[in-house]
Amino acid sequence: MALRYKNQDIHRKEAAGKRLIIIAVSFFAFIVMLGLWLDSYSYAQEQNASSGDAQILALGVAKIVQDNVAGARQEAISKAVARGVEYYIIKKLGPKTVSEHLDTLADGILPRAKELVEYYHVVREMQLEDRYVLLLRIRVNEKLATDRFLAQGILSAEARPIKILFLVGNSLQGRSKYWWEKPEEASALSPPELALFRAFQNKGFDLVDRTISFPTKQVSPEMKRAELSVPLVKAWGALLGADVVVYGKTKSNGSGEISLWLEVVGVVDGKEVCQMTESSTAPEGSDTQGVVDVLEKMVNRMMPRLETCVIEAGGQEVTYNTFEVVLKGLESYAQYRKLKDFLSKQIPGVKEFVQSRIGSHFVSFKVQYRGDEEKFANLVMYHDSLPIPIQGVEKKDGQVVFVIGSAGKQ
Repeated sequence: MALRYKNQDIHRKEAAGKRLIIIAVSFFAFIVMLGLWLDSYSYAQEQNASSGDAQILALGVAKIVQDNVAGARQEAISKAVARGVEYYIIKKLGPKTVSEHLDTLADGILPRAKELVEYYHVVREMQLEDRYVLLLRIRVNEKLATDRFLAQGILSAEARPIKILFLVGNSLQGRSKYWWEKPEEASALSPPELALFRAFQNKGFDLVDRTISFPTKQVSPEMKRAELSVPLVKAWGALLGADVVVYGKTKSNGSGEISLWLEVVGVVDGKEVCQMTESSTAPEGSDTQGVVDVLEKMVNRMMPRLETCVIEAGGQEVTYNTFEVVLKGLESYAQYRKLKDFLSKQIPGVKEFVQSRIGSHFVSFKVQYRGDEEKFANLVMYHDSLPIPIQGVEKKDGQVVFVIGSAGKQ
C-alpha cells in the first residue's frame, strides 16, 4: 500500500514537472517569437513612421484567477499602459528630472497614467496556462502630458507656446509654386505644409494657419518673390505674428524623386538658426496623398533636430553640452553610415554631430547636445528605431563609447 502511494506521488511530481517544462518552453517560444517580431517592427517603424506622435510598444502580463480570462486581459492591458507611460516619462524628462520629482510623479502623474494615452492597440495576445500575455502599441498625448508636467511643477512653464509659420513652396520640374506670391487667395495647404503641420501638432506649439490668418499690412513686391532672403523671411513672420518661421521648398521631378530643404529663422533677432535637407522617392503613380505620406516620413526623420532648432529660434534658453561620442567595434561602412545618420538625425536635442577621429575599428564624433552624456546614452540605448544592435555603452568624463561588435577593439 505504501509503495502504491509512493509511486502515485512520483507520477504526480513527474506530471507536474512536465507541465512546468511545457509552460516554460511555451513562454520561451513566445518570447523568442516576440523578440524576432519586435526586431522587424523596429525596422518597419524606422522606415514607415508616418506621424510625430509618441508611439510606444509595451508588454503586459496578468494571472488568470478563477478562469476569468476577460479580467486577466484587462489587467494585462492596464499593466502595459502603465509601463508604456513610465517609459515615455523617463524618455521625455530624463533620469535626472525623474529622480528629482519622483514623489510628484508617483502621486500626481502615474495614478492617472491611462488618461495620457489617447490611443492603444493590441498587437498580439495569447493565453499561456494561467497567464494572459499581450503586446500593446500605445500613443501618448504629448500636449496633455506636457500640460500635466507644467501643472505639477515638473517642467518650467513658459509665458506662451512658440508660434510657428511654415513658409514652404514647391518646385515641380522647374515650375515654382508658393502661396506667398498671392497670399490673399488663401490657397489650400501644400503637401509639405501638411506634412509639417502633422509632425508639429500635439507638440505644444502654436501653428499659424495662413489660410485664415491674413496679413494686416501691405505686402511689398520683394516679399512675393519665390526666393526669400532671411530678412524677408523674418518680415513674413512678423506680419503674421509668428515667433519662428520654417522656410523652405520641395523639389520633385517626373521620376518621383523628392527633396526637401528647410531653414529655421527666429523672428525677434532675424537670425538663421539652422538648415537641413532630406530626400526620398515617391512610388510611381503616387497621387497627392501619396506624396504627402512620403513627405511626412521625410519630415519625421528631420523632426528631432528641427524641433530643437525651432525651440532655440523661439528664444527659449537652450544649453548645449559638448562631448565626444565613439562608435567602437564597427565591422562595416554600412554600420557606420546607419549609426551616424541615426545619431545625428533621430536623437532629439542634437545640434552638431561632426566626425573628429577615425581608427581601424572606431570612429569618434564631436557632439553638441541639449543634455548630458547620460541622457544621450539612455535615449540611444532605449530608442525604438536603433538601426544596429549595440552590445554596451561606456560613459566616461566627456565621452560616450558605444560598443558595436563583440570584440570592440580600438
